Amino acid sequence: MVRTRRRRRPGRRLSLGAALLAAVASPLFPASTLRAQIPSKFENLKVLPKDISRDSLVSVMRGFALGLGVRCQFCHVGKEGQPFSKWNFKSDDKAAKRKARFMLRMVDYLNRERLPTLPARADASREDPPVTVTCRTCHRGIPVPRPLGDVLELAARRSGLDSAVAVYGDLRRRYYGSGSYDFGERTLVELADRLVDSKRIPEAVRFLQLNLEQYPESVPTYVALSRAHEAAGDRSAAVAALEKATSLRPDDRRIRSELERLRKEGT
Repeated sequence: MVRTRRRRRPGRRLSLGAALLAAVASPLFPASTLRAQIPSKFENLKVLPKDISRDSLVSVMRGFALGLGVRCQFCHVGKEGQPFSKWNFKSDDKAAKRKARFMLRMVDYLNRERLPTLPARADASREDPPVTVTCRTCHRGIPVPRPLGDVLELAARRSGLDSAVAVYGDLRRRYYGSGSYDFGERTLVELADRLVDSKRIPEAVRFLQLNLEQYPESVPTYVALSRAHEAAGDRSAAVAALEKATSLRPDDRRIRSELERLRKEGT
């Protein structure tokens, strides 16, 4: 007889273990003077277990804070530096708190219902550790888990190209090396390709020039720059970009072939 997995009802509470896993709970607690301000009983718990201990709840909350790179007031009603006894922790006024409940249930569903069905789980010969999803899996220490290319494209749409370039510099200074954003060689190349496809050529060229400031010998960047210049009708600039790419990678037949095509079409 085939056994079916019973689905969790949307309003059902998580087990303590599931809550700790979702948040990648930190074993570190606030100083004892701060912990003393936190009540031993909690109100308005709709996802976490009602009987959760103070230490466990603080651990889960710190896991959220570390996973998203935020402070308590991101979800809760209170002010930085204000005693916790003055905070309105039971309030649902902030949308972030309501979203957090949804995300907790989503992570629990993935770990309990979906990931166990991965084919690798059924392969007894594999010794890989189980795959699990946590807040940090997607958030990586930032509140909104949006890829860098999407962040920059959105900034360009909302505030202009110069603003988007400034955003890149700010994010690079703050997050480079943290894993929160991908500052690798191809991120801005992929963004530029999308912009060229959308006929946003000046933006594509500017982001590629920005990429060359970080990766001055990036062949993919010069190839993408050639494509952008060709799309703009500037064949000489397109040829110059491919000539630079060829000088950096002289054995690449695909690039040389594309360069020959551009030269022939320009004669």
